[in-house]
Amino acid sequence: MIRLDFKKLSIAVFGDYCLDEYLWVDAALNEPSLETDLIAYQCTKREVYSGAAGTVAKNLANLAVGTVYAIGYVGDDGRGIDLCRALDDLKINRENLIIAKDRVTPTYTKPWYTENGKTRELNRIDTKNWTPTSRELEDAALNNLRNLIGKIDALIILDQMTEENCGIVTTRVRAELAAIARENPDLLVYADSRSRIRLFEDMIIKGNQFEIPLELCEGHAKPVIRTMGEEGVAIYSDGERIKVPAIPVSGQTDVCGAGDMFTASFVSALSAGVSLEEAGRLGNIAASICVTQLGTSGYVTVDDLMKSIQG
Repeated sequence: MIRLDFKKLSIAVFGDYCLDEYLWVDAALNEPSLETDLIAYQCTKREVYSGAAGTVAKNLANLAVGTVYAIGYVGDDGRGIDLCRALDDLKINRENLIIAKDRVTPTYTKPWYTENGKTRELNRIDTKNWTPTSRELEDAALNNLRNLIGKIDALIILDQMTEENCGIVTTRVRAELAAIARENPDLLVYADSRSRIRLFEDMIIKGNQFEIPLELCEGHAKPVIRTMGEEGVAIYSDGERIKVPAIPVSGQTDVCGAGDMFTASFVSALSAGVSLEEAGRLGNIAASICVTQLGTSGYVTVDDLMKSIQG
């Protein structure tokens, strides 16, 4: 029987650290604005979590990975303070997380609206940087990463920003990350990108069936993970295709965070020495638990995985 213990692992998460902000709105408290005559929604609860790269780091911490390093930046603002506190609460090492005075902390604000006993998600509000990342910030983040080489078992790269060169994983940084992967062949390097996964070289890459064409699966130097929704996951490695079935779920679901949950579980398991196929199965199990948790980016522990494995 497989036994999961990630306490001896050290994993770094390099990427775009964002704040996930949840606002809980009660329609019964709606009131008209005296100034505009529009309805003013009343927020009864605010919750904040580490998002994007911070979600992956959070998931690793919840899986009891021994040391989780955060590498990237936050803005010198209130949301940056919220994000740093969220990381501190999880005991994530953020010594390599830069406080950037010329950047805002990217934030996803997610209002959840309760009316007549039913709760639904309203339009998300995004706050992010719209100008290119400076060379100085690129260099600082890369230097922080290089200082950790030799101390970590795995490196996860999370490229969240859709705007080219406006996050920490810029064109220049991506090339340097590929060089680091080539120079350290024993280091497990894994990348997930919202918009540019095809551009990552010399490392494990993960994306959905629309982001990763079959020709990339067959020509990539390292394993390729291709997620296919209800059809599960296909892993391409050394000319082989490994099919890992999805885990069926029922009832209302929230897919927010499922991909990041897969990433954290997959990389932790692979770093602990399990096979690609078994790591894929554990990633699918973790993602299936995540999607049943509404209004959050997910919380899964090793005990949760073990219970699912044991049936």
